[in-house]
Amino acid sequence: MIDQAAARLMLTIAETPGGKIAASVLDDFYPRQGKQLMQSNLLAPRGDTFAAPLDLDHSDEPLPLIWSGEHGCFGYYNPAAAWIRVPRERLTMFGVNMPALLAHVVKDLDVSGGTGSTSLVDDVLWELGNAKIRNRRQRLPIWFARRLSDLDCWQKVEDLTKRRPHETIRVIVTSTPHERLFSNALPGHLIVNLADVISADFGLAIRPEILVARLEGAPVVDVNTPLWLSPDGQQLIFHGRVKMDFKSVPQKRIIATLVQGFHDGKRFRLGELLSSDSTAPKRLADVFGKKRWAELAPYLKSANGLWGFEL
Repeated sequence: MIDQAAARLMLTIAETPGGKIAASVLDDFYPRQGKQLMQSNLLAPRGDTFAAPLDLDHSDEPLPLIWSGEHGCFGYYNPAAAWIRVPRERLTMFGVNMPALLAHVVKDLDVSGGTGSTSLVDDVLWELGNAKIRNRRQRLPIWFARRLSDLDCWQKVEDLTKRRPHETIRVIVTSTPHERLFSNALPGHLIVNLADVISADFGLAIRPEILVARLEGAPVVDVNTPLWLSPDGQQLIFHGRVKMDFKSVPQKRIIATLVQGFHDGKRFRLGELLSSDSTAPKRLADVFGKKRWAELAPYLKSANGLWGFEL
């Protein structure tokens, strides 16, 4: 079993640049939690470190280690010039065992689409499969990302979502706390911190009922922005006040494209927005219908043949 403290430690380690922690830090500060994570195979040895843990008596920084031929070991000299030996076992680094962690994350979900996780962006993003969520007709794709507070990591994930659009909402579970996300603007995606969808009794596994509540409830975002689209692509809000709902797949696809273009400063030709099917509508007004188009028209404009939101 993994208790809440061990789960928090796991997510903290997952957010470090290398996803690693020194054995000496585990021994000194998290002995019980570290033991749980190692016994669960969620932490695995990842080489050695050559910096000692914090020496709380003499320094507030990790101390570089040196090899002493005289003493036959690694260590350091304290301010009193006394040799401090650091046992070899305390030099080991432990890293997150991502395959084991991701398997644990979805173990209580009805997931199809393969035998395990697939790396999409090296050391940043993984595809976990398609999950059956309660009575939704379509399975929802589940991804896992780490370090979404980092601009480079965020941009890599954002770029991939643009290259791999999806007609339904896509759930991105992350080890990054919500308040540290680089941005919330990722149309068509629900980003949830793993800590928010697990419970005390189930370690690091997503609880289906909690995820359903997040999908069906109000998302944790500030809607008082010029333009906001719900993760499932069904509700569009202008300036936190004007709300519009969309139900058909073509409507949601076009709106998601235009919202992403708004955030990216990009506009689109009509042919980029409409289906190439010969029987498909040839005007945006025909896709949305007379009533909805009348509501959209004040915000959606064409300039030199390029469509985009103007707010």
